[in-house]
Amino acid sequence: MFKNYFLVAIRNMKREKIYALINIFGLSIGIAFCLLITLFIKDEHSYDKFHPEHEKIFRVSMLENYPDGREYFNTATSQVLGPTLEENFPQIERTIRTGFLSGMVVENGENFQESMLTADPDFFNKFNFPLVSGEPSQALDKINNLVITENYVSKYFAGQDPIGQSLTIRMGEVEEDYVISGVAKNPPTNSSIQFDMVIPFENTIRSTAENARTNFFYVNVTTYAFLEESLKSEQVEAGFSGLFKKLFPDFSGDITVKLQPLASVRLDTDYPGAASDPLYSYILGGLALLVILIAIINFVTLSVGKSVDRAKEVGVRKVMGAVRKQLIGQFWGEAIIISLISVCIGLVLSEVALVKFNELSGKSIPQVLSFEVIWICLLLALLVGFLAGFYPSVFLSRFNPVEVLKGKMKVADAGLMRKSLVIFQFVISVSLIVCALAMNKQMKYIQTKNLGFYKEQVIAIPTGLNEANSQALAERLKNKIISREDVENVGTSFFAIGQSWGEGSFTDADGVYRSLAFNVVDAGFLRTMGVEISSGRDFYEDNDGDKNEGVIVNEALVREFGWDDAIGKSLPGNNFPQHQIVGVVKDFHYAPLREVIEPLILPMSPSILNGFGDIMYSTSPARKITVRAKSEDLTSFMADLENAWKEVAQGQEFNFFFIDQTLANQYEAEIRIGNIIDYSSFFALVIACLGLFSLATMIIKKRVKEIGVRKVLGATETNIAQMFSFEFLKLVLISILLSVPLSFFFISKWMESFVYKADIGMDIYLISGFSAIIIALVSVGYQATKAALMNPVNSLRSGE
Repeated sequence: MFKNYFLVAIRNMKREKIYALINIFGLSIGIAFCLLITLFIKDEHSYDKFHPEHEKIFRVSMLENYPDGREYFNTATSQVLGPTLEENFPQIERTIRTGFLSGMVVENGENFQESMLTADPDFFNKFNFPLVSGEPSQALDKINNLVITENYVSKYFAGQDPIGQSLTIRMGEVEEDYVISGVAKNPPTNSSIQFDMVIPFENTIRSTAENARTNFFYVNVTTYAFLEESLKSEQVEAGFSGLFKKLFPDFSGDITVKLQPLASVRLDTDYPGAASDPLYSYILGGLALLVILIAIINFVTLSVGKSVDRAKEVGVRKVMGAVRKQLIGQFWGEAIIISLISVCIGLVLSEVALVKFNELSGKSIPQVLSFEVIWICLLLALLVGFLAGFYPSVFLSRFNPVEVLKGKMKVADAGLMRKSLVIFQFVISVSLIVCALAMNKQMKYIQTKNLGFYKEQVIAIPTGLNEANSQALAERLKNKIISREDVENVGTSFFAIGQSWGEGSFTDADGVYRSLAFNVVDAGFLRTMGVEISSGRDFYEDNDGDKNEGVIVNEALVREFGWDDAIGKSLPGNNFPQHQIVGVVKDFHYAPLREVIEPLILPMSPSILNGFGDIMYSTSPARKITVRAKSEDLTSFMADLENAWKEVAQGQEFNFFFIDQTLANQYEAEIRIGNIIDYSSFFALVIACLGLFSLATMIIKKRVKEIGVRKVLGATETNIAQMFSFEFLKLVLISILLSVPLSFFFISKWMESFVYKADIGMDIYLISGFSAIIIALVSVGYQATKAALMNPVNSLRSGE
């Protein structure tokens, strides 16, 4: 029987090629897009779930509240928090602390800057990061042990067994040999903990000032808690506040801990530093649902519409002895077969498009096909086939064959439903186009907005050394290149623009809590970046007063303190060392455009920051060297800069990043989502127009006699073409009007994440509407013109 259904389905597809192709093509595109988005969402929500019993693993955060209104919520913790929790809460089986240290691997006369994860000895026992060589329980039991990933075996020990061999690593002034004690599999891409090199946590303890190791408020590590039962996390959170008051009875504030499930670390935006936003999953999930819904609506609408043409076939089958059950099976079987063909093509399309999709989304999804995906597709094919076959199988099978064969069959008019579905499709399509244009406009605004500094041809070079050596290296490089004609300027700073800058807080003389952003810079930094001085002056290179006491602030800080003239003033905190404001810069966007420009201080001396109380720097600001080029040939300039670096850096690896690229990366997620919305709006519009084309063909075919009568009564070809075109154009115009409030709502919600916004005017609505009208007219116009040119004699002879 199924073979018969299949053969009939193929026969009907051959007879109605256009409808079959449109049905299959539209549904295939919808399925392919939906599959790719589903894989994206699945990947986003799979982070850290590969650990056995991941629901019992928590990241510990600290929430500090002070009587003066200060609040700190930090996912970094003190080094003593883990042992304190383990000792006082029996619900906690174990805590693991991790940190990061920067070091220089010295290998064959070359230096390679590396970031190393430090971890407690049980790290490889408690987390699911398998070792391919070495024992997990012994891998980190000695301070000079080192575990590397398989990638780093290729980098440093190609073709050799690394176990027992050593790497020389320089951290600060100390250079030591670390023995390879294990080789770990590369961490999965869906892990929030990433590493290539792991050394014992004792190295973090050793690198921390002695008085900071036991300081509850010196936060520089991440603490993970392994609980007996996940529900007991609330008991730990509730009990910690009392424990802290017992440990620090004189402390006036309140300290609590928050235990965040490891699997929520990536997406939980209630915690600082979430790597992604679940909103994007919701947006893309909604897009996928809408696109597949449009495709399904097309499929079902066209299947129902064409089924009416098969009424005589139903009558003949009934006369030949077919029972209702067989007819129901026939129509459902055909619909499911066509939907299965569409699913198969959709799977192929999604596999072909996967590389491009990974590029757009920033994912590394290896393949589409899996047992789970196949089952989902089969269920989808059955669902779509059921919906498409429901009307013909249930209603047509009821018809009296005698009435059908005599041409007396009357079918309820489904015109209103068809028109409603067309309107729905175009509302979604036009709304997506509007949203895509708005997102592109905002991204262009961000990319072209005057940020208050130069971003093109500016290179930042991390020194990667301790403070004393970094300052010396910066001076050597500056002296080497500053006189070159292709170098505009050179400066140094603690943080480069495009990175997160520091933030400190203090209570002023009036008891008011103040929060300020900060960076530590030299006399060349502002000139290199082209930041404009609005009053006062820039730092002088050889002025000891500037080096020890000089501070430059931004206009936002001047407004914050209500000063008319800030020059010569000092910050009104009791703990700040002697200092003086020598200049005020115009506000510039050192932070992303999602954030308002906060009050900012720029000292030359890091010691001034000690006035914040919990920040202690001592010597050099030269963590980043910033170079602004004025060469047209940037490739040649970078080669010369690298050569200069090699001459002064004593074998240290040359690392750099471009400021403009770093700034662009701040909006990478928005750009990626915008690109996907571009594609989704295109697919939605294509599918909707295919449906409109088929619907127009079907309706015109049913009105052939009407066209003949109208032409006999004097209607011109133009009249006929206009009549049909305008009939469908009305539906598109209604869709455009309905799409305005819908798209406005979604654009407004998305724009809330930006402080500085492009002017979203009526132009994007007009462009979207006009595009939809043109495409719809092209889709319908061909069929309308074809109908208008029909010979009225042939039309009146038609049996339709």
